Amino acid sequence: MDTTFFCYTIESAAVLDILQPSYLSAAQTLLAGGESWNITAPVSATVATFNQSKTRDPVNYALDFDSRCSDARASSGAYTQMSMINEWSVVLLSHPSPSDQSLQYIGLTLDPSIEHKPSRSEFFPYAQAYDVTRQRCQGTWSITRGGIQLVDGSCDGGVLPPDEQEVIVHDSLFLGVWYMSSLVEFLGPSATARNGSDWTGPYMATGVAAMVWSKNTVLNSPISQDDFFGAPKELARLAAEEAGLIFPVNDTAKHTRPTLRKSGLLYLLLAIQPVLMIILLGLMAALRSTPVDNDFGLISMLSGIDRDSLDTLAGAALSGELSRSVKLVIRPIQDDRKCVVEYHVALPSSTAVLKNDRLTRRIIYD
Repeated sequence: MDTTFFCYTIESAAVLDILQPSYLSAAQTLLAGGESWNITAPVSATVATFNQSKTRDPVNYALDFDSRCSDARASSGAYTQMSMINEWSVVLLSHPSPSDQSLQYIGLTLDPSIEHKPSRSEFFPYAQAYDVTRQRCQGTWSITRGGIQLVDGSCDGGVLPPDEQEVIVHDSLFLGVWYMSSLVEFLGPSATARNGSDWTGPYMATGVAAMVWSKNTVLNSPISQDDFFGAPKELARLAAEEAGLIFPVNDTAKHTRPTLRKSGLLYLLLAIQPVLMIILLGLMAALRSTPVDNDFGLISMLSGIDRDSLDTLAGAALSGELSRSVKLVIRPIQDDRKCVVEYHVALPSSTAVLKNDRLTRRIIYD
């Protein structure tokens, strides 16, 4: 299962250990759609921190760098370089394995060639040193049916005891053998499109912490249940619990289930809905026989109206207002040949004789 990186300063990055996959999977099976668990737990983490001795103590920094270069060149996988085919390359310098891996040099350098590593003088100006330790941290994960995500974290618990640092100071990591292609993909943009970005440092710290964390996970996997996958005797003497690879966790879980928020206004709205419906139905029944136009300024134009009577409405199509009141006369006509309803507009002063008629039931009027 993947973990999540947590960058907590501009010069440091931590990769937090996660809870047991079986525990997280069991939690996911209990969740319905839209539900989530927020689990907060103290855990261990692999932390990479920028080493500032290059500016604070340049003499000793240069001596240590020269010593590591000499040792690494005589070892396989301790001094590695990969070209990015764009005049830049990624270079990683470690102690020869097995040995102390708590200090890693990493940098983006000008590419001497695809087949040749940069010399000491070519790598030195670009090299950045990172201290790697195991620390006590705290994380909060959001668990849903679809995934697990780190939403908060801090590393204020300090460095873990020496026994729990053994997975770093006495181990065979061979980081340059396993991770150079990943570093090229991860750090590549920092040499070109993001050259000079303030995020280059955190990206390098994240890359270093992730490489060491990833190799440490092998120590607690089925591939190395008996002898820590060829680890030196200083590390092999420790059980996984003693090395800090397995540890008890007192976690706190918060279950979130979406629901309607209790509100007095919501209850009031639900309570008045039937009352509003009764009022609406009563108004519809009371106003059913109200004339189409009764001081509301409403003009109803129905299909089939007598066109000769529309001159009375001249100008209303533009202004939307009538200069005088009119009547809409609706007259049903029924004889042997047809049954229709005729409409025409008339002035109130019209002398035409009007009478009230009713529509005959079960007759279809055209």
